[in-house]
Amino acid sequence: MTKARVAHTKKKALVVSRRKSSAVGKKRFKASSGKYAQMTVLDANTASFGTDLLKVFRENVTKAREENMRLFGSADRAPDSE
Repeated sequence: MTKARVAHTKKKALVVSRRKSSAVGKKRFKASSGKYAQMTVLDANTASFGTDLLKVFRENVTKAREENMRLFGSADRAPDSE
């Protein structure tokens, strides 16, 4: 008896095509503190630069709001200093 093997190629092809259309990349580097950090890199010479920039901006706003919530208890602003 032979076994039937099925390959799922449609999902892989879609993922590859989506990755190629976006010019957003991530690079890891070692900061001056000795810890590794990650930076988002954009390619300005692509047709999708505007949407890529918007995507990175939204990610940065989300990270900043999470950090503010962790530090100050408010996502949008620091508490008033008196």
